[in-house]
Amino acid sequence: MNLDFEYQKVINNLEQRFNFEKKEDSKFDFFKLDRSLKLMDLLESPNESNALNIHIAGTNGKGSVSSLLSSVLSLNYKVGLYSSPHLYDYTERIKINKKNISKKDFIHIYNFIEKKILDYEKISGKTFSFFEVLTAMSFIYFKKNKVDINVIETGIGGTYDTTNVIKSDIQVITPISYDHQNVLGDTIKSISENKAGIIKQNSTVITSKQISEALEIIRKKSAEKKSKLIELNYSIKSKLSIKDFRMNTLIEINGDEYNISSNSVGRHYIDNVALAINTLNYIEKFELTKFQIEKGIKNNVWPCRGNIKKFKDRIFFIDGAHNESGFKKLELSIKEFLDKNFTLIFGLNKNHDINPVINLIKRFKCKTIISQSDHPKSENIENIEKKLKYNRIDYIKSENSKEALDISLEESKINETIIAAGSIFIAAEISKLINNDRQ
Repeated sequence: MNLDFEYQKVINNLEQRFNFEKKEDSKFDFFKLDRSLKLMDLLESPNESNALNIHIAGTNGKGSVSSLLSSVLSLNYKVGLYSSPHLYDYTERIKINKKNISKKDFIHIYNFIEKKILDYEKISGKTFSFFEVLTAMSFIYFKKNKVDINVIETGIGGTYDTTNVIKSDIQVITPISYDHQNVLGDTIKSISENKAGIIKQNSTVITSKQISEALEIIRKKSAEKKSKLIELNYSIKSKLSIKDFRMNTLIEINGDEYNISSNSVGRHYIDNVALAINTLNYIEKFELTKFQIEKGIKNNVWPCRGNIKKFKDRIFFIDGAHNESGFKKLELSIKEFLDKNFTLIFGLNKNHDINPVINLIKRFKCKTIISQSDHPKSENIENIEKKLKYNRIDYIKSENSKEALDISLEESKINETIIAAGSIFIAAEISKLINNDRQ
C-alpha cells in the first residue's frame, strides 16, 4: 500500500463532506445532535467506553486547557486528546499521549466508517459532516486503544456540538465571549447557554473566571443538572517573568503553590494553567503529584498560542488572537512582555471582526503588513484593504505569508519584535516558515 497516496485519498473523501471550518453554509442542517447520535448507532456506540471523559467548551483557551490536561495526565496514564482545528496535518486532531494518530490508523478507521455508513447515506439522502466523521474516528481510536482518559474539545458551542454525544464525567468551561455569533447567537446569554449545554447530570463542572452573565447561566445549568460547580480561584504569588522565551511564575490554588513554566506567554495563559490544575485536583482515581503537574505543564507545547521565537535576529511573537477577547489579551501581553515598537503581520478569516485589529494598530501605531493565508475561509486581502483605508491606516500589502515574512524582515531591525496574529492559520504559516528556515 502506498501510504501517502491512500492517506491523501482519504483526506479528499473527507473534504467532500460539509466542513463548517472551511465553508459556513447555513443551508446544511449540521447544528443538531440527532444525526451525530445516528452515526454513533451505526458505528456501535464508540462514544461509550470505560474511560473517564473530560469535555471542554468555551470561546478562548479550550485548546490550550485540553493540551495541558493531556500533557500532565499522559505522564501516568493513557490519554486520548481530540482537538481542532489542525495547523498542518489532520492527524494532529487525534492523539494518544501527545502522539498523533498514524496515517495508517487514520486510513483504516476512515474506511471502516465509510463502509458502515454508505448504505444509510444512500437510502436516507443524508450525509454526515466532516466534523462528525472525524469525531467518530477519535472515539473509535481511543476505544480500540483502551485509553484511561478522554480529553475532548468541542468544535463550536456545546449543546448541539457533535462531541456532546459523550457522557462526560467532568465538564470544563473556559472564558466565554463573542465568537461564531452567526451560529451561537449574538448575545452572551445565547452563547453561554449553548456552551453550558455540555453540562451533564450529577457531574463535576469546572469553570474559569467568567463575566457575570456567563457565570450566572453556568451556575443555573449546573444546579438544574444537580452537578457540582467548581469556580476557579487562584492567586499569582510572584511577578511573571520571561526567561528563554518561556513565561515563569508561582501560583497558589487550593492552598498549594505551583512553579509554572509555560511555553505560551501572556497573563491569560496563566488562567488556562490554573483552570487545568483545578480540573486535575478534582479528578478522582487518577492521582498525580505536584511535581508531575508542574512537569506536565512545562512539557506542554501548544503551537501558535503566545509563542516567542527568535528568527534572523528578530523576536517573533506568534499568537492565534482572532476575536475581540483575543486581541484585548494580546494587547495586555504586548504591554507586559513585548517591545511596544513592533511590526504586525495579520490576516483574517471570513466573518471575523476587523475592528479589534484596527484598535490595536491605532493604539500602538505599529508598522502593519496585511496578508492572506491559504485557508479557504481566509478573508480576501482586498476587503481588509478597504477597511484599513477607511480608517486611514497605512499598511504594506503581501500576497501570502512567505512574502509577509520577507517584508517584515526587510522593514525591521535586529532585535526588533514582529507579531503574527489575526488568524490561527496566518500564525501557523508564519510559524512553519520560521521553523523550516532557521539560521
